[in-house]
Amino acid sequence: MPNSYTEIAFKASYESGVDDLVQDFYVPVLGCSASYDRIAGFFSSSSLAVAARGIAGLIENHGHMRLITSPNLSTEDAKVITSAAQSVQRFFEGRLLSELDRIQNEFEKDHIQALGWMLANGLLEIRLAYVTDEEGAPLQSNLFHQKIGLLTDIQGNKLSFSGSINESASGWLGNIEEFKVFREWVPGQDAFYQSDEERFSALWSGLRKNVRVVDIPQAVKERLIREGADFSIERLTVRHYLKSRKGKSVEERLSLFPYQKEALQMWLHNGFRLLFEMATGTGKTRTALACVNHALKREKKLVVVIACPQTTLSSQWRTNEVEPAGFAFDAVLTADGTNSGWRRALDTLLRQVSTGFYNRAVVYTTHATGSSGDFTTLIQNSSPDIPFCLVADEVHGLGAHKGKQALLDRYKYRIGLSATPRRWFDAYGTRILADFFGDKSFVFSIADALTTINPLTNRPFLVNYYYHPIFVSLTDGELQSYKRLSTRIKKLSTYAQSSDEYQKRYESLLFARANIQKNAVGKYAALAEVLAGTPKVENTLLFVSDAQLDNVMALLKQCGITAHRFTEKQGASPKKEYGGLSERQYLINHFKKRNYQALAAISCLDEGIDIPSADTAILMANSSNPREYVQRIGRVLRQAEGKTHARIYDFIVEPNWEQDLPPELRAFEQKIFEKELQRAHDMAVNALNNAEVRVALDQKLTEVSGDGVE
Repeated sequence: MPNSYTEIAFKASYESGVDDLVQDFYVPVLGCSASYDRIAGFFSSSSLAVAARGIAGLIENHGHMRLITSPNLSTEDAKVITSAAQSVQRFFEGRLLSELDRIQNEFEKDHIQALGWMLANGLLEIRLAYVTDEEGAPLQSNLFHQKIGLLTDIQGNKLSFSGSINESASGWLGNIEEFKVFREWVPGQDAFYQSDEERFSALWSGLRKNVRVVDIPQAVKERLIREGADFSIERLTVRHYLKSRKGKSVEERLSLFPYQKEALQMWLHNGFRLLFEMATGTGKTRTALACVNHALKREKKLVVVIACPQTTLSSQWRTNEVEPAGFAFDAVLTADGTNSGWRRALDTLLRQVSTGFYNRAVVYTTHATGSSGDFTTLIQNSSPDIPFCLVADEVHGLGAHKGKQALLDRYKYRIGLSATPRRWFDAYGTRILADFFGDKSFVFSIADALTTINPLTNRPFLVNYYYHPIFVSLTDGELQSYKRLSTRIKKLSTYAQSSDEYQKRYESLLFARANIQKNAVGKYAALAEVLAGTPKVENTLLFVSDAQLDNVMALLKQCGITAHRFTEKQGASPKKEYGGLSERQYLINHFKKRNYQALAAISCLDEGIDIPSADTAILMANSSNPREYVQRIGRVLRQAEGKTHARIYDFIVEPNWEQDLPPELRAFEQKIFEKELQRAHDMAVNALNNAEVRVALDQKLTEVSGDGVE
């Protein structure tokens, strides 16, 4: 990256279709800029997004930006304002907020977030300019016939660019667009630069005749700042700018880190079969796509099946990962409950691949659909000359009795992803996964992610966290039920390793026993204490059971906390009433904007859903299953702009030492607690307050056996 404009080989003009405007101009220029003055044309989500092209470099330099934009007024708008039915500020406020509500394009979202973050940090000023008549009344007008940008680099060199205003979000790479560049330090160009500078200064200061300039309404400013709360410089630089690069290969766009390259090589050497045991936020998806790309290069034909636990996660794969990587698939199909015609569509797709009409296809599905009889039959009965690649996200789910039906021999290339692929108390299901994916794993743990620096951000891949164990006790009745189930589980454990029928019964008993601890009634009083001791509850995820949900929601309301439930009842299919989003994504977006202080989730947030802004996890319904607690804490360990650490509150069932229990029952209760402490130890080992928590855990265990945690 150049350090000065004088190091950049500027062209006299730039034209879309000929030049890559982002990579050839905006990125290198803003990468060494200290200030940026911009006229964006009409105020719209697209014009603001275009104004923020390449802005990552300016943000990294802590540069300052001034932006002038103009409300697009119709004749009717001008009449409404002139009639004093609304004040100018109030009218603009409604119009501009409405514009922001319509944002759906991912490019626009990311760049609006960047501008909001700059506003919040005092790096951006926005003013509105509109044409008036002699009496000062607003007129319908196309105010800006040019787009103008003025920039100063960190060494004081200056330049401007200007041209016709024909930018839009939909055409930011496709529309024909042209602008000229004037360098103030080059003889003959300084006069053109000076003209652009004078034009901007006059508009900014409100010195142009019949043009009024006002500050952006406070409500709009606050909305932009909320949009910027979840701003991620990494996502802005990696996802969209890599996506925009012309002529770049998939490998260049994926741009693997060294440990990801190591994982790819391990997959190749293991016969194209591997389990990727990688912590949340460390790029499992990108690593998997590098494997897919290798398979595509090897085969003349290939059908890639990407199977996820939920449709929301499938959508993230498609929108955030696969499409930006630039794969040239001939056909794309979503085969799950959101598409009632998927059976016929999949059958047609496979026939078209067989006949050579298509060569490369990708099918997005869920674990439930991918393991269904209809789906597996279509794959099995397809032409034998079609090779298949399976990418199984959160692969542990496919080790269950029903899920394992998805593990077909037809899949030549096999990629299993999970932070914790081993199934808890299920050696049989774990062995099925290991056999299918080649009996090897590439491991990149939470500890690795907390200590390995991401070269793109100069921060660890995951954010550090504080761990707070909260102790509660079972009632007499809860303890008796737990013991009864444990006795039955012990009897079935041997048979479950070799029989599907016994495995189903075994899993059912495990779930029933886990629910006793998850739903311990003592947790409600403990939750109330945690909430009361938190100065400001926000960015909080509560993981609850179905039995706890109503009580937890009532408690949150009682504490004055704005929250929403997040369950399977919140649909994953796009709906008109949610602006074309699913209800789940709609809720996630409102949570990111802090319209909700908390989400109370039942399982749906365990796996893969990306909410980087979340920084507090309250584990109400938990177990000693490593998969569950590793997945859940992973939801709050993702890096986000301004996020310094996360907090995890873990509710642990401990014995009530004041109870007078029979020796046998007391011994059994101690065993339960020792397992809980081992889980707490695993959670605490990477925490910032590890030493403090270890002392507390040792004290708890000493009360039971007189020994410390090993």
